[in-house]
Amino acid sequence: MRRLLAAGLALWLGAAAAHPMLVIGELSFDPDPPAPGQAATLTLQLQETSLAEVEDAVVFVEFRRGEPPSGESAPRGDPYLATEQLAETSPGVYTTTITVPEPGVYAVSIRDRTYRQEEAIANVRVVISDAAVGAVPFILPPTAIGPASLGSWLIWLVGVPLLAGVVVTVLVLRAGGRGEKEGAEAEAEEEG
Repeated sequence: MRRLLAAGLALWLGAAAAHPMLVIGELSFDPDPPAPGQAATLTLQLQETSLAEVEDAVVFVEFRRGEPPSGESAPRGDPYLATEQLAETSPGVYTTTITVPEPGVYAVSIRDRTYRQEEAIANVRVVISDAAVGAVPFILPPTAIGPASLGSWLIWLVGVPLLAGVVVTVLVLRAGGRGEKEGAEAEAEEEG
Protein backbone atom coordinates (compact mmCIF):
# COMPACT_ATOMS: atom_id res chain seq x y z
CA MET A 1 0.00 0.00 0.00
CA ARG A 2 2.86 2.35 0.84
CA ARG A 3 4.54 1.62 -2.48
CA LEU A 4 1.31 2.35 -4.31
CA LEU A 5 0.96 5.66 -2.47
CA ALA A 6 4.58 6.57 -3.22
CA ALA A 7 4.20 5.68 -6.91
CA GLY A 8 0.99 7.70 -7.18
CA LEU A 9 2.59 10.70 -5.51
CA ALA A 10 5.65 10.46 -7.80
CA LEU A 11 3.44 10.33 -10.90
CA TRP A 12 1.38 13.28 -9.70
CA LEU A 13 4.46 15.37 -8.92
CA GLY A 14 6.04 14.38 -12.24
CA ALA A 15 2.96 15.47 -14.16
CA ALA A 16 2.74 18.71 -12.22
CA ALA A 17 6.41 19.52 -12.82
CA ALA A 18 6.55 18.42 -16.47
CA HIS A 19 5.69 21.83 -17.87
CA PRO A 20 6.36 24.65 -18.10
CA MET A 21 10.08 24.05 -18.31
CA LEU A 22 13.04 25.28 -20.27
CA VAL A 23 14.41 22.75 -22.78
CA ILE A 24 17.96 22.99 -24.06
CA GLY A 25 18.69 21.40 -27.41
CA GLU A 26 21.09 20.90 -30.26
CA LEU A 27 20.34 20.42 -33.94
CA SER A 28 22.85 18.56 -36.13
CA PHE A 29 23.17 16.89 -39.53
CA ASP A 30 24.74 13.61 -40.62
CA PRO A 31 26.67 13.86 -42.90
CA ASP A 32 28.01 17.29 -42.02
CA PRO A 33 28.21 19.32 -44.19
CA PRO A 34 24.87 18.22 -45.63
CA ALA A 35 24.93 17.99 -49.43
CA PRO A 36 22.10 19.96 -51.11
CA GLY A 37 19.60 17.68 -52.84
CA GLN A 38 20.89 14.62 -50.98
CA ALA A 39 19.42 12.73 -48.03
CA ALA A 40 20.74 13.57 -44.56
CA THR A 41 19.80 12.64 -41.03
CA LEU A 42 18.58 15.58 -38.96
CA THR A 43 19.07 15.00 -35.22
CA LEU A 44 17.71 16.91 -32.23
CA GLN A 45 19.02 16.31 -28.71
CA LEU A 46 16.73 17.63 -25.95
CA GLN A 47 17.59 18.09 -22.26
CA GLU A 48 16.04 19.82 -19.29
CA THR A 49 18.11 22.38 -17.40
CA SER A 50 18.96 19.59 -14.94
CA LEU A 51 20.56 17.79 -17.95
CA ALA A 52 17.96 15.00 -17.82
CA GLU A 53 16.92 13.81 -21.26
CA VAL A 54 13.50 14.98 -22.46
CA GLU A 55 11.71 11.78 -23.45
CA ASP A 56 8.47 11.23 -25.38
CA ALA A 57 8.49 14.71 -26.94
CA VAL A 58 6.44 15.48 -30.03
CA VAL A 59 8.77 17.61 -32.15
CA PHE A 60 8.73 18.89 -35.73
CA VAL A 61 11.22 20.93 -37.76
CA GLU A 62 10.49 23.51 -40.47
CA PHE A 63 12.90 25.28 -42.84
CA ARG A 64 12.09 28.74 -44.24
CA ARG A 65 14.31 30.81 -46.51
CA GLY A 66 15.96 33.83 -44.91
CA GLU A 67 16.95 34.93 -41.43
CA PRO A 68 15.02 33.80 -38.34
CA PRO A 69 12.48 36.33 -37.06
CA SER A 70 13.59 38.48 -34.13
CA GLY A 71 11.13 38.96 -31.31
CA GLU A 72 8.48 36.74 -32.89
CA SER A 73 7.49 33.35 -31.57
CA ALA A 74 6.60 31.94 -34.97
CA PRO A 75 7.89 32.78 -38.44
CA ARG A 76 5.37 33.64 -41.12
CA GLY A 77 4.76 32.04 -44.47
CA ASP A 78 4.75 28.48 -45.69
CA PRO A 79 7.83 26.44 -44.88
CA TYR A 80 10.24 25.47 -47.66
CA LEU A 81 10.62 22.09 -45.93
CA ALA A 82 8.55 20.65 -43.06
CA THR A 83 9.17 17.30 -41.36
CA GLU A 84 6.77 14.79 -39.92
CA GLN A 85 7.08 14.10 -36.20
CA LEU A 86 10.67 13.15 -35.41
CA ALA A 87 11.26 9.61 -34.11
CA GLU A 88 12.87 9.13 -30.71
CA THR A 89 15.85 6.85 -31.33
CA SER A 90 17.19 6.93 -27.76
CA PRO A 91 16.22 8.91 -24.64
CA GLY A 92 16.17 12.59 -25.57
CA VAL A 93 17.43 12.01 -29.15
CA TYR A 94 15.05 12.59 -32.07
CA THR A 95 15.87 11.98 -35.74
CA THR A 96 14.39 12.15 -39.21
CA THR A 97 15.71 11.90 -42.74
CA ILE A 98 15.34 14.97 -44.95
CA THR A 99 16.33 15.98 -48.46
CA VAL A 100 18.77 18.81 -47.85
CA PRO A 101 17.54 22.10 -49.34
CA GLU A 102 19.58 24.12 -51.82
CA PRO A 103 22.44 26.28 -50.49
CA GLY A 104 21.45 29.39 -48.59
CA VAL A 105 20.42 30.83 -45.23
CA TYR A 106 17.42 29.24 -43.54
CA ALA A 107 15.30 30.07 -40.53
CA VAL A 108 14.83 26.66 -38.92
CA SER A 109 11.92 26.36 -36.48
CA ILE A 110 11.93 23.58 -33.91
CA ARG A 111 8.35 23.05 -32.71
CA ASP A 112 7.53 21.11 -29.54
CA ARG A 113 3.88 20.03 -29.52
CA THR A 114 4.12 17.47 -26.73
CA TYR A 115 1.10 18.76 -24.86
CA ARG A 116 -2.21 19.52 -26.52
CA GLN A 117 -2.49 23.11 -25.31
CA GLU A 118 1.07 24.23 -25.94
CA GLU A 119 3.56 24.81 -28.68
CA ALA A 120 7.09 25.83 -27.77
CA ILE A 121 9.07 27.21 -30.70
CA ALA A 122 12.78 27.85 -31.13
CA ASN A 123 14.07 29.61 -34.26
CA VAL A 124 17.70 29.20 -35.31
CA ARG A 125 19.82 30.26 -38.27
CA VAL A 126 21.27 27.46 -40.40
CA VAL A 127 23.49 28.05 -43.41
CA ILE A 128 23.56 25.27 -45.99
CA SER A 129 26.85 25.50 -47.91
CA ASP A 130 30.12 23.63 -48.43
CA ALA A 131 31.06 24.34 -44.80
CA ALA A 132 30.05 22.13 -41.87
CA VAL A 133 26.96 23.24 -39.95
CA GLY A 134 28.07 21.68 -36.66
CA ALA A 135 25.84 21.44 -33.60
CA VAL A 136 23.39 24.35 -33.55
CA PRO A 137 22.23 25.11 -29.98
CA PHE A 138 18.70 26.29 -29.23
CA ILE A 139 16.36 26.80 -26.30
CA LEU A 140 12.68 25.88 -26.30
CA PRO A 141 11.07 28.42 -23.99
CA PRO A 142 8.74 27.42 -21.18
CA THR A 143 5.07 27.61 -22.00
CA ALA A 144 2.15 28.64 -19.84
CA ILE A 145 -0.27 25.77 -20.04
CA GLY A 146 -3.31 24.97 -17.99
CA PRO A 147 -5.73 22.11 -17.64
CA ALA A 148 -8.16 21.67 -20.49
CA SER A 149 -11.30 22.16 -18.41
CA LEU A 150 -12.87 22.83 -15.03
CA GLY A 151 -13.14 19.06 -14.56
CA SER A 152 -9.37 18.73 -14.80
CA TRP A 153 -8.91 21.49 -12.22
CA LEU A 154 -11.32 19.75 -9.85
CA ILE A 155 -9.54 16.42 -10.22
CA TRP A 156 -6.14 17.96 -9.45
CA LEU A 157 -7.25 20.36 -6.72
CA VAL A 158 -9.87 18.23 -4.96
CA GLY A 159 -9.70 14.63 -6.15
CA VAL A 160 -6.00 13.92 -5.74
CA PRO A 161 -5.68 15.43 -2.22
CA LEU A 162 -8.88 13.65 -1.17
CA LEU A 163 -7.54 10.33 -2.44
CA ALA A 164 -4.22 10.92 -0.67
CA GLY A 165 -6.10 11.68 2.57
CA VAL A 166 -8.08 8.44 2.34
CA VAL A 167 -4.92 6.39 1.72
CA VAL A 168 -3.07 8.03 4.63
CA THR A 169 -6.07 7.49 6.94
CA VAL A 170 -6.22 3.80 6.04
CA LEU A 171 -2.49 3.40 6.66
CA VAL A 172 -2.70 5.14 10.06
CA LEU A 173 -5.69 3.08 11.17
CA ARG A 174 -3.99 -0.17 10.14
CA ALA A 175 -0.82 0.81 12.01
CA GLY A 176 -2.87 1.80 15.09
CA GLY A 177 -4.65 -1.57 15.12
CA ARG A 178 -1.32 -3.39 15.12
CA GLY A 179 -0.11 -1.30 18.06
CA GLU A 180 -3.21 -2.14 20.15
CA LYS A 181 -2.86 -5.85 19.36
CA GLU A 182 0.83 -5.86 20.35
CA GLY A 183 0.00 -3.96 23.56
CA ALA A 184 -2.71 -6.50 24.50
CA GLU A 185 -0.33 -9.40 23.86
CA ALA A 186 2.35 -7.77 26.05
CA GLU A 187 -0.17 -7.30 28.93
CA ALA A 188 -1.28 -10.92 28.63
CA GLU A 189 2.31 -12.11 28.89
CA GLU A 190 2.94 -9.97 32.02
CA GLU A 191 -0.19 -11.32 33.74
CA GLY A 192 0.49 -14.91 32.70
